[in-house]
Amino acid sequence: MWVSGAACAATGEEGGHEGTWLTWIYSIRVGDRPLITSEAALAFAWSVVAIVLLTLVAALGTRRASVKPRGMQLPLEMLVGGLQGLMVLVMGPRGADFLPFLGSLFIYIAVMNLFGLVPGFMAPTSNLSITAALALVVFVAVHYYGFRENGASYVKHFVEGVPLQFPYVLLAPLVFAVHLVGEVVRPLTLALRLFGNLMAGHRVLVVLMGLVIGLARKWIPVPVQLPNMALEVLVAIVQAAIFSMLAAAYMGGVLRQVEAKTE
Repeated sequence: MWVSGAACAATGEEGGHEGTWLTWIYSIRVGDRPLITSEAALAFAWSVVAIVLLTLVAALGTRRASVKPRGMQLPLEMLVGGLQGLMVLVMGPRGADFLPFLGSLFIYIAVMNLFGLVPGFMAPTSNLSITAALALVVFVAVHYYGFRENGASYVKHFVEGVPLQFPYVLLAPLVFAVHLVGEVVRPLTLALRLFGNLMAGHRVLVVLMGLVIGLARKWIPVPVQLPNMALEVLVAIVQAAIFSMLAAAYMGGVLRQVEAKTE
C-alpha cells in the first residue's frame, strides 16, 4: 500500500523524528555529539538527495544527445521548451535568459514536493527552513540582477514616485522604508505559502493513513488516502509552478525597470 513520507511518521518514529529512509543519520556521531540533531537537518539531507537524483537524470538524459531527440532526451526537451514558454510569457522576450535559474527552481521544488508521496521519503519543502532558504535565493538573485543592470542607481527605485524637491523629498525615507518592508515580505510569503501547503497536505495524509490502519485492524482495508494522494500530486506540481512563476514575476519587475531606463 502506498503511503507518503509524512504518513510514515505516523507509523514509525525514531528519536522523536520522522521515520524515513535517512533517519539513520541521527545515529552518526562526531566525537560525543550527534552529527544531525534537528528535523531541518534531515530535510536538508533529503534536499541533497533530490539534487543527486536530478543530476543523474540530467546526465542520463543528455548522455547521447542528438538533433533528433529520443529516449529520455525527448521528455526533457519538452519540459525545457514548456518552461521557456512560461518564462517568456511572464517576463517578456528576455525571460529565456533566466530559464536555467527559474526552470531549475521549478523542477527542484517539484521533485522535493513529490518526495512526500514516496514510501519512506520526506518532502524537504514541508520544513520551513528549506522553503525559507529557497525564498532567500530568489531574493538575492532578484536584487543581484537589479544592481548588475542598473548599478548604484538601482536604489532609486526604492523611492520611486517621490519628487526630489523640497518638501516632497522629506517623504523619501518613509517611502524607502515601506518599499524595503515590501521587498522583505516577498520572500517571506514565498516561503510560508510553499511550506503551509505542503505541510498541511502531508498532515491530512497522516490522518487518513491512521484511519486506514484502524480499518485494517478490523479487516476492512479501505484505501481512503488514495484520492487525496492523487490530489497531492497536483498540489506538488502547482505549488512548484506558483513559486517559480512568482519568482519570475519579481525578476520581470527588475527587467521592466531596466527597459524603462533605456527608453
